[in-house]
Amino acid sequence: MDATIQDEIHYCAVHPDRDTGLRCNRCDRYMCVECAKRTPVGYTCRECVRGHEDRFYQGTLLDYALVAAVSAGGGALTIFAALLLGGFLILGFILAPAIGGAAAQIALQLTGRRRGRQSAYVSVGALLIGGLAAGYLLTGTVGIFTLLYLALACSAAFARFKMSI
Repeated sequence: MDATIQDEIHYCAVHPDRDTGLRCNRCDRYMCVECAKRTPVGYTCRECVRGHEDRFYQGTLLDYALVAAVSAGGGALTIFAALLLGGFLILGFILAPAIGGAAAQIALQLTGRRRGRQSAYVSVGALLIGGLAAGYLLTGTVGIFTLLYLALACSAAFARFKMSI
């Protein structure tokens, strides 16, 4: 091979100022280290990863509305149950995550197991709004245990939506 011939320099498709030799294993596009996403079968560009994820995120606006309605009811139920328990704090630590997870599961069932990229966040926001509204309407104030129970319910609902499909 002739020593005067140099290898061709390639640049990242997203960052044209960065030279690279790394290519996406799906679309063969050049990408820099910042754009590369490691997968079990090699490095893939962000666009291909997002396109692959889009097959799983099929939620519609109606699905978001159903998630919000069920989650708001779950938040209100969490606070109502906490008020009924009164001084039984340990039972509240068990019941609050169960209600949050159940609300998320019911929402998933009502939507035909479709979820959008933001379904978990919609669920958490609606749980908080429903719970805080119920706490304020029932007691006129929002206490520390109200917030703690809501946090437990929200974490369970968030985890349920983020579980693998």
